[in-house]
Amino acid sequence: MDPKSVLRRYLPMVRRYMPIIGTVALLLTVFMGAQILAGPRTYTGAELGVTGSAASDAPSATPNAAATPDPTPSAAPTPAVTAAPPETAAPTEEPTPPPPPPPPTRRPTAPPPPPPPPNPSGLGIGGRVTNSAGAGYGGVCVTIGPPIRCATTTAANGTYYISLDSAPPGIAWDVRFLVGGAVKVERLAVVVSGPTTINATIP
Repeated sequence: MDPKSVLRRYLPMVRRYMPIIGTVALLLTVFMGAQILAGPRTYTGAELGVTGSAASDAPSATPNAAATPDPTPSAAPTPAVTAAPPETAAPTEEPTPPPPPPPPTRRPTAPPPPPPPPNPSGLGIGGRVTNSAGAGYGGVCVTIGPPIRCATTTAANGTYYISLDSAPPGIAWDVRFLVGGAVKVERLAVVVSGPTTINATIP
């Protein structure tokens, strides 16, 4: 240990007990001086109550000096060093994904063109489609063929007309009436040589 550190550590304690040590040393000095000045004393037999030869003088014993307390202080406990807790990293904010693009808007299906007005003297097929109650059935797909495709659709009152002026007369046609893609009524091998009327009832 460094001497300077020892002095710096114990010097305040020595200064604290210095008055006590000085007082004890002064008392011891006074006591020893009084003993030296008094000198050895001889006691007679009459004083001691002993007859005959004089009692031998015995020097008085010098009292032991008072023990000086040891001012050695106890070592101060060294405080334990507490390790600082590790710093917690701040959470990284993840970027918010962009919203998905909206689905494309479907274009509305154009309704089929309304049936042309019937030509009483022309080549064609026409009529009226009703439900089981006898009311007009609108939106029914009318096909002639083959192939099966919507040649026209019935009006709100159930009427329809298909012109066949571009076709030669005397051809047999298969006429079908579809609702929701399913065939509800069909007329097969209808020979058209002029204006032809075909009515149908959807069950």
